[in-house]
Amino acid sequence: MRVGEKIRTEMVLASALTLVAEGVVVYFIVTLLGLPLFAVFLFLALLWVIQWIAGPYFISRRCREVDPSDPEYGWLHGMVEELASGARMGKPRIYVSNDPFPNAFAFGNSLRRGIAFTKPILEILTQEELKAVAGHELGHLKHHDVEAGIAFGLLPLVLNWIGSAMASLGILWMTAASDEVGILLGMASLAIGWMVTIVALAVNIFVLWFNRLRESLADLHAIKLLGNNGYFLATALAKLQLYMRNVKVDPIRGVVLTVPPAKIRASRPEELLREWKETKISPLADVLSTHPHPAKRVKMILEAINYG
Repeated sequence: MRVGEKIRTEMVLASALTLVAEGVVVYFIVTLLGLPLFAVFLFLALLWVIQWIAGPYFISRRCREVDPSDPEYGWLHGMVEELASGARMGKPRIYVSNDPFPNAFAFGNSLRRGIAFTKPILEILTQEELKAVAGHELGHLKHHDVEAGIAFGLLPLVLNWIGSAMASLGILWMTAASDEVGILLGMASLAIGWMVTIVALAVNIFVLWFNRLRESLADLHAIKLLGNNGYFLATALAKLQLYMRNVKVDPIRGVVLTVPPAKIRASRPEELLREWKETKISPLADVLSTHPHPAKRVKMILEAINYG
């Protein structure tokens, strides 16, 4: 089976299992609390619309939109426009972010779509590598991954909010309690918060699986646009990993990184690519990650290029 067909088949399975898991949780909540099913779906739909509308606004506030005449970054427009033309889609807006990590990300809705590059990624990658990364981000926009990500991630997000609130309330209740009843109520609230958080994590495992497949499909989109030059996506991943190996990331910020910090032996991109090609990665190595393990991505990229 060709690489693209395999990924699409897995995406169908992942999306189906995610919907089943989320449906079971919603049914349990509706049954336990006696809530109208219509009201729950209406709430989730409203939350999706709010994120769909407000998300691009809040994300773009962290970035600076680049004008084609910009003396430093204006060339990004020509690069992205060429790729967008090849993908038969409109050119998104271009942004530069001051985030301290080398990263690129697509965001927006049908009214306002954009691709943002952080300054570190613009400094460490060649133009060929940046072009491959841009092709990947365009894949996210073309496949409407932003909208899909919001939809599949809604329920775990809400459950995490509820779980955190219940756990915090429980701790506060126990701290302020003046009798055994108050302590028991606090313990009950804390226990419920933990259980809800565990359920959110269980559902999120399916969501993360679907997200990793979307990342792989975006990689294939870059290869489709660039052909054998899609190899530069692999060298870009190696450079990002080398940059991130000594970087400390605050987990509380919830930063989504293309390549998270990791201990590696290699000191040059070519060495790291050889290491990844020869290393057997556990299927569970990235089960809690938004992106596939970079070694898996590199192997898939090379396999896709060989299929030509």
